Amino acid sequence: MHKSVYNYLGKHSKDTDRVDRLIVSAFLSYNNLKPQNNQLLRSYNIEISHSDEQSYLDQFIESIKKDRQNLVIEDLIELFEFVISPSDKDVNGAVYTPENIRTHIVNATLLQLANQNVDIETASYGDISCGCGGFFYTLTEILKLKTGKTCAEIFRDNIFGLDIEEYSIKRTKLLLSILALLHGEDEPEYQWNLFVGDALKFNWIESCEKIRRKDGFQAILGNPPYVGAVKLDSKTKEELKKWEVSKIGKADLYIPFFQIGLELLVDKGVLGFISVNSFYKSLNGVGLRKYISNYGYDFQIVDFGGEQIFKGRTTYTCICLIQKLDSNKVNYAKVKSRDLARLVERHFVTIDYRELDDHKGWLLDEAKITALVRKIEATGKPLSDCFDIRNGFATLRNNIYLIDPIKEDLKNYFAVIDNKEFHIEKEVCKPAIKPNILKTENDIKEKLEHIIFPYHLKTHQNSLFNQNKKHELSLFEEDYFKEKFPGAYEYLKYHKVELAKRDNGNKIYQRWFAYGRNQGLTFTGKKLLFPYISDHPYFVFTDNEELLFYNGFAVISQDETELRFIQKVLNSRLFWFYLSHVSRPYENNYYSMGKRYLARFGVYEFSEIEKNEIIALKSQEKIDFYLESKYEIILPKSYLVSLAMNLGIKKNS
Repeated sequence: MHKSVYNYLGKHSKDTDRVDRLIVSAFLSYNNLKPQNNQLLRSYNIEISHSDEQSYLDQFIESIKKDRQNLVIEDLIELFEFVISPSDKDVNGAVYTPENIRTHIVNATLLQLANQNVDIETASYGDISCGCGGFFYTLTEILKLKTGKTCAEIFRDNIFGLDIEEYSIKRTKLLLSILALLHGEDEPEYQWNLFVGDALKFNWIESCEKIRRKDGFQAILGNPPYVGAVKLDSKTKEELKKWEVSKIGKADLYIPFFQIGLELLVDKGVLGFISVNSFYKSLNGVGLRKYISNYGYDFQIVDFGGEQIFKGRTTYTCICLIQKLDSNKVNYAKVKSRDLARLVERHFVTIDYRELDDHKGWLLDEAKITALVRKIEATGKPLSDCFDIRNGFATLRNNIYLIDPIKEDLKNYFAVIDNKEFHIEKEVCKPAIKPNILKTENDIKEKLEHIIFPYHLKTHQNSLFNQNKKHELSLFEEDYFKEKFPGAYEYLKYHKVELAKRDNGNKIYQRWFAYGRNQGLTFTGKKLLFPYISDHPYFVFTDNEELLFYNGFAVISQDETELRFIQKVLNSRLFWFYLSHVSRPYENNYYSMGKRYLARFGVYEFSEIEKNEIIALKSQEKIDFYLESKYEIILPKSYLVSLAMNLGIKKNS
């Protein structure tokens, strides 16, 4: 849809009734549809009953004509999803689900029901976060084709919807009424089974007699809301704790929807979701993994990997089909969304639940890949046992604490803010770096920054023979800070109002100039710096023991030889093979470099002579062959070809 259409609707998005009348009236006008009987559509048709709004409609139609000559029902669905306010999207996680995804889920669900001799003509189909009803539109079209039922009969007998927003339920009724009109049905009103309510608390058995009579649903379809744990309010977080799958860790909102859906299903029923794919590897997915594997349900996952399915959302997704049958098997395939229609049984690999680790995460790649990953993990000692892996600092206002001096002298850095010059004493600053932008050691000098560090940091060595050091961190007293470093103090005081906004103003800090978090402040030592996410292993060495870092991680040690050795190992294709199969994928072959994904990498117990041999090797190819021979690993040809292609693309870009 053209940007001008969205811009026009955006001006009116707070008035949901007006927006809905504009969208519905434009669709009816474009398609020359004139409802004679349907009271709902007539009440939303500006041309008939809201002539004072005719000018708004004319302007809206003109904005559409700039982009297209026709307006199809898929455009209607997308427009309804677009006009949900950003604040509501933060609460309910609503997003437009592409047509091919909905079609695949509906067809696959109906096929699984039919294979178990479930009558799809009389079955009940629920969407417990239905939004504007996109899944119901697709389901109605397919059921009409397969059963010959009318839209009115399907609305009355088969479709059961729930959404937390009343306007979403209204839009579902509008969408389905228009669908019926397109099929020549123009009933005065339809019998709906659509409810407004919070799925975390809604009781279907008490609220819907038809579902009570059937003891549940034959199918639950949809796109459960994706709202990250950090955006959930306290009441919602308390509700999540009531569900078994979301008691562990900081659960995102979509996670309990799996349990809710499965508990609403009758035996042989099918749950079909498009959902975030991190649940089978992430820490907050532990409860969901345990729940599903404990029941041993028949589970099919179609994983889109690092492909972004949803417009405007940086989320990585998969299709989940779970049938309430004892199976003990997970069937897994990884595809591009464009190839979804060509997906067949031979594309899936089957894994027994007993072969999966609910706590550490599910490895769902082919059996040969999984065996290699397990072999690497079983070699030597886990990386986390050999080295200290740490996250960087978090001031929550890096743009204030990190200074960009316009000049400097022997004692001070000078910065200009709002045409006001500040001098900041060098003695109160520490060097800082962002690992996310580092590729080589030469980058460190060029990218080095300075951070105001209003802390005392005392380091104590336990004994002459013990290299372990203890660090004592204490925040400056305000009077000391003001007297000792008046320039830095005045600079931060100038930003005091902005600093108070951290944590939405809800946290009381020890003193107003304290960092938002104390993490990453006491790690002294030589380091290998590496990013949060990457498309290649970049582990960059620094011997600056005082260097602080942010937006990344570091492997820390007092022993330069050990770091130089492990740097060669971690920059190898063996390590990248491992990481790319255990980590969370992102777009364009990027992967998470989080500590939990590195921690279990097995470090072969090389002798000191062998370590020095590895350090001395300059050719990456020789390093790779040396390591793979020691690990007794032969990497798959398909992986090596893919790796070579990606490196070729990087060199040419």
